[in-house]
Amino acid sequence: MNLKDIRAILFDLDGTLIDTRSRFYLVFNKSLENFGLPVLSKKVFEEVYSNASLDSIVPEELAVQFWDYFLENYSKNMSPSESSIPGSKEALHQLKKLGLSIGVVTGRIASVESVRSELKRYELDQFVDVVLTRLKEQNRNENYFSKEQNLLKALSILGHTPSHSMYVGDYVADIRSGKSIGAVTVAVLSGGIKKEILAREKPNLILKSVAKLPPILSK
Repeated sequence: MNLKDIRAILFDLDGTLIDTRSRFYLVFNKSLENFGLPVLSKKVFEEVYSNASLDSIVPEELAVQFWDYFLENYSKNMSPSESSIPGSKEALHQLKKLGLSIGVVTGRIASVESVRSELKRYELDQFVDVVLTRLKEQNRNENYFSKEQNLLKALSILGHTPSHSMYVGDYVADIRSGKSIGAVTVAVLSGGIKKEILAREKPNLILKSVAKLPPILSK
């Protein structure tokens, strides 16, 4: 891994650039209610979430419909307690100064405009060259949370190859998606997933947050 070869950095959104954990809890319980499933207490949710095992709560036969509903409603339920991840604005600014292309690839089933609006709210949009969101039809039969298609599409738009790219995310699926296309992968702990859970995916780097990224890439 030669970080000096990196030309493009793609970021996950929730838990990576924006702290939306309170929204995740709200929308997850709304989704459970919609499918007639018992809601989770905050304590149980935090434990299951930190172990990246929320899919175990959803019956397999409802999984696709459940996560479609969840991802479609995520952008519609902003919480007043949300904020950008500390240091994210400064980090993106520094990365742009290094001449890197920057993209955001999110699993939300939402319009690009709605994501741009949230990025603008935290003054992050000015640093982002491309935003891609999930289509409802993507990965219908397997690897439901894979972002491989959109990572490759984002890099194509930016004019860079996976071998010269990095994907930064806070969830297991982010690391798997980045590795599957041959990108350098960075797991951040800002989303609340336990370090040992992310370490099992063998990302190239594990950092506290995106704020720690510029010093590493500027060496």
